[in-house]
Formats: sequence, structure tokens, C-alpha cells
Amino acid sequence: MNRIETNPPDDGGLGRAAPREPARLAASCDLCADTEPDPRFERIVRMAARLFSAPCASIALIGENRTWVMAAAGVDRKDPNALLAIALRHDQPVFAGDIRKDERFRDYVAKGVGNVRFYVAAPLIDTGGQIVGAVCVTDSKPHPSPGQAERATLVDLAALVMDEIGRDAEVAQAREQSRFDQERADLALNAAGLAAYEWNTTNSELVVSDAVRAMIGWDKPGGPVDRPTFRAMVHPDDRERIIVEVGAALAAHGRYTVEFRVIRPDDGRIMWVFSAGALLAADQGQPRRVIGVIEDITARKIEEEERETLVAELDHRVKNVLAAVQSLAAQSARKAASLEGFLKTFAGRLKSMASAHQLLTATRWRGAGMHNIAAAELGGLAPGQTRWSGPDVVLTPRGANALALALHELATNAVKFGSLSTEVGRVDVNWRRTEDDGLELQWVESRGPAVAAPTRRGFGTTLLEKVTGRELGGSVRVEYRAEGVRAVLNVGRSVFASAPTTEAEAKPESQAQTITGASAGGPTIQAIRVQGLKLLIVEDALLLALELEAGLTEAGAEVLGSAADVSEAMRMVDLPIDAAVLDANLNGASVLPVAQALAERGIPFVFATGYGDDKTLTFGFSAPVISKPYDVTQVAAALCKVTGRG
Repeated sequence: MNRIETNPPDDGGLGRAAPREPARLAASCDLCADTEPDPRFERIVRMAARLFSAPCASIALIGENRTWVMAAAGVDRKDPNALLAIALRHDQPVFAGDIRKDERFRDYVAKGVGNVRFYVAAPLIDTGGQIVGAVCVTDSKPHPSPGQAERATLVDLAALVMDEIGRDAEVAQAREQSRFDQERADLALNAAGLAAYEWNTTNSELVVSDAVRAMIGWDKPGGPVDRPTFRAMVHPDDRERIIVEVGAALAAHGRYTVEFRVIRPDDGRIMWVFSAGALLAADQGQPRRVIGVIEDITARKIEEEERETLVAELDHRVKNVLAAVQSLAAQSARKAASLEGFLKTFAGRLKSMASAHQLLTATRWRGAGMHNIAAAELGGLAPGQTRWSGPDVVLTPRGANALALALHELATNAVKFGSLSTEVGRVDVNWRRTEDDGLELQWVESRGPAVAAPTRRGFGTTLLEKVTGRELGGSVRVEYRAEGVRAVLNVGRSVFASAPTTEAEAKPESQAQTITGASAGGPTIQAIRVQGLKLLIVEDALLLALELEAGLTEAGAEVLGSAADVSEAMRMVDLPIDAAVLDANLNGASVLPVAQALAERGIPFVFATGYGDDKTLTFGFSAPVISKPYDVTQVAAALCKVTGRG
């Protein structure tokens, strides 16, 4: 079709309706103007020419600033008939057997209209009532005036043209809407990390998008993916399963969701995908089709596997810890001379394990450094009387626990019988790397009372010489010299951790505010002034709460309330209490509301926690933090501090 981008033809003063066609029709006219000749409209102009036995006919459209011929027979497409304007004057057809004898064409005849004598035209009227063009028939010879039948047929042909243009407009609009919907769907799929496919269930062919090909590594160009090819990409362990699952789901619900592994054809990597599809209703004789989407869930599956591994590892470690605690309790009880002696010895060993556990937690159980282990076991013990030095070697969790217990046993013995039983005694702990890539640690006591070898072997001695030596992959030798105990621990390189220390491990948290346990030579609860204190205990572990209440009551304090959750504790904050002990985590709920309520009332409190990072658990309060496991002596000391008695 030809289009002339010029001013519209002069209408000879007849006037011309400004085309205000709706956007739908305008889009169709633009489409008609930019396409090749349409056989439908070419057929109509031929019919119009035959209708009047004339050699020339055309269908022309006129816009705001352009006029073009859609179809023509015997007419130069580049020269829209100037007589078109006469058809645009009114919404009625124009019929002239001889324009030279018709007053309506006087001005055109005067200007010269070539050899046109016969002229008929039917306007093209859009759905809004606007004239947008005309079907014109001309001849160089005059004709008798057309009859009523011919006139009606020309009007029908004009209406047929508008029907076809309207239908084209609807198709164009539908295509545009479809394109828009597809773009929107693609954006949604891309945003969700999904890719679309279509499955012909009759021949099992998959028509996959470029996004699917990129996702699963299918780099073969074009065409659907057939059943053998798809089956080869599915992991062998999943092939039969997904066939059964998808078939059953489609039969029952007409849709499915399934997860399976794919072996990427491009590099052989195994990836996990999630796929969902729905069965489309098929017309009679048409193949059944399923439309679906696919998502790469490899990262999620890896996280799930890691989580399951961590849970299994946690279960293993918890069982090991419980077994170790059970063994410590049994061995401590077997060697204890009294219940009080058992409780004190067992509690000390349990706290040593807890300290090592806290260090390991800070590094996600990758290991603990020697300096941190020494600081945890000796830092709060007889300040100014203990020193340690050596390279900050990182030990595995097993090695860290063993070394912590060994240092605890040596420290306990030094407080009871050795150099730390006096104010002038000293303990020096030094370690160095050995030629066989191991480690040698020396414990040297001095300035204490004269030392003699023990007359009986306690569990502490057995723990040092046998258990610790084996767990450290080396040996332990203890010498009871007159000037003080000297112990040498040889550590094998098998317990050295390969992971570097983390920032959290390199900078152990300050012990000034965190109370990790009373020292082996610290005061007893009878010496701590808690008599008369009215207390509130907030602790979700019933056994701990009962033990704490009994111990504080025996020391002279009065427990006015014991709560296991936040709501119960909030009902007790108005009791006439002097202080409170708050478990930081109550069955997964934060104790913060209780702490805030107590702070508003000016009631001091201390936190108790099984977590290592006290800086996040204190919620900004300056309250002391007691690390579990704890005993009544620790709690009493902390309460004395916050109430001004300590």
C-alpha cells in the first residue's frame, strides 16, 4: 500500500470532517498503511469496478496529515483521487453519471480533474460515526445514473471494508495485548527465578523457553526436547519417581509439583529443580498439553542438606557431652569423700567444660586458641599470681576440651594444696612448638608450700595422666617437687585445627562483667551476704529454678516468686523484691519486657544465659551476666554486687 505524507487534498471549499477515529481503528489504519497489498481489499475494489462496469476503483483512507490508497484497480496508487474530498463532505454516498454536468463538481472541473467523467463513492464510517475514507469508482466515460441496487451494493462493500478493518484492529489489539501479557509474564517469571515450558503429553515433547535452556544447561539450538533426551537429563535415581508422581497428580488434580535432580548436559553438574504444571483443556482432536514452570532450587537443597548435617552433628555432640558429664559425675562421686566434696569437684569440672564450649561456639566449632583457653581457666583465678605465654596455636574442639580440663585440674590442685593456696605463690604456664610439629606445655608452680606426692590417686590424677594425654594425642607427666608441682603436657599435631582464628576468638570477651564461675579458692555461699534479700527468680528450667531457690534460701535470702515465662514474671514484678535473676531466653521468648519493667521500678537484676555473646543478651542494660552452667555461689555473688552488698 502506498502512503503520501503530504497535506490532505484541497476540498474545494466543500468542507471536510476531521477524522477523530478511535485509537483502535487508528492503529488498524496505521497497520494497513504499512503492510503489503491485502488480497481481501484488492478483491473488493475489483468487485466495485465490475459492479459499475468501470475500469477504475480504489479504497482510500485519510488521516490527520496523510492520505493513502489501501487497494486499487486501474488507479495510480501514488495519486489519491482529488475527488475523494467530495465523499468526505457528508456521510452519504455520492453518485454522479457525469461530473461535468453535476453542479457539485463545478469547482473540481474548473481546476481540472483529468479525464474523469463517471464518479461514485461510498464513505468509510468508523464505529464512532467519523468518515475515515471512501470506496471510489471512476471512468473516463459518462455512465447512466446508477440504480438503487448498485448504490446499495456499493454501500455494502464500504461496510465490508470497515468490518475487515475493524477485525484487523481487534486482531492487532489482541496481538498487542498478548505481547504485553507475555512480557509481563516473562518479567514475573524472571523476578521469581522461574522459566516456562510446554509439554505435549501425546508425544512427550517439551517446548522449552530460552530461560529453561540456560537454566538446565541445554545448549542445543531450537526445536522441542524429546522424551529420550529429557529422560537422559533426569538423574537416574529420580526418573521413575517423577513419572509416577506427575502421572498420579495429573490424574487426580490436573496439576502437579515435583522436585528432582537434573544432570546438566553442558558440564555434567547435578542440580536440583522444582517444577509445577497444569493440564490444559484440549479441543476435540487436539493433543493434551501441560504448561509449567521450572525453578533452580540447588542452593536451597544444599542449605537443607547442610542443616540436616548440622542437626546430626549437634545430636552427636549433645550425646557426647551427656556421656562426658555422666562419666565426670560417676568418676567424681567414686573418688569423693563427701557429698559436699563431690558437688564442688563436679561443678568445677563442669564449668571447665562449659568454658571450653563457649570458646568453641564463638568460632562455630572450628577450634579454640591456646591463649583463650588459658585465659578462660586461669584469668579469674588468683589475679596477679598466674601468667601464661606461647604461640596462639588453635586446637580442635576435642583438643580444646581436653586442655581446658587439664588446666582446670592443675589449677584446682594448686588452689587447694599448691602455690595458689598462699598469696605469694605463682603459676607460670608456657608452651612452645616442638621439632615434630607438636606442642609442649609446661605448668610450673613456685613460692608455695612444700609439695609431696599424693598418697592416693584421685580422679583428677587419672584424668590428667590417661584421659587428657590420650585426647591431646600425646602424653602428660606430673612431677611433685618440693618447690612446687611441675607438669609437662605433650600435644600431638593431630589436635591442631587447620582453620584460622576468627575475630571473635582473637578478641575474647571481657570477663569484667561476665561471671563465668567462682574460682576454685573463691568464697563459699555462707561468706556472701545475701541474708534478708527478697528475690524474684525467672527461669524456664524447673530443676535449675528449684536448685537456685533452695540454695539462696539456705543462704538466708527469701524467694518471693519464681516464674517460668514472661507473662508469669510480669505478674510478679510489683512484689516487694530487692533484686531478680533473669534467664535471658525463656523457651524462645526474650526476657526483655521483664527487664524493662524492673528497670522502670528501680529494681536491680542479673542475667543468666547459656549463650556466649553476653553483649547482645543484656539488651543494653549494665547488669552482670552469669554464664550457665552456674551454681548458687555465682548467683549470690552477682546479687550482692547489684544490691551494693559486695
